Amino acid sequence: MGFKTVPQSNSPVLQAGKFRHRLQIVLPTTAQDTAGGIDINANTIVKTTWGTIEALSGQEKFAAHEFVSQVTHAIYLRFDPNIVFTSAMQVWFNTRQFQIEAVLNPDERNKVLQLMCIEINQSGQQTPTPAESTI
Repeated sequence: MGFKTVPQSNSPVLQAGKFRHRLQIVLPTTAQDTAGGIDINANTIVKTTWGTIEALSGQEKFAAHEFVSQVTHAIYLRFDPNIVFTSAMQVWFNTRQFQIEAVLNPDERNKVLQLMCIEINQSGQQTPTPAESTI
């Protein structure tokens, strides 16, 4: 999918119609609950926004005596000058979670951000967050 470029400037054109996925940018917590697990309700939702998700590649690995899938995605969203996106954040879409690996500003014009992400294994089996049930 990607984005079209303006012929002479090689800049991405913002195509708002392609931003069809409702995304939550989340800063996960490392605080443990009373049972010793991590309480996902204690996570901080930094922003809810529209974006688009593009699958780039995937592979299966055998690690720690089990198969682990690793899928890489590019997630595009509008630039927000009020938020500094980091690799400590995640992107949540429905029941899926993506760990941000790199944040790119493709043309350095502060219009579109490209988040290079890895989908967290088994994230599709989790229950949706409250914001997703109203979408």
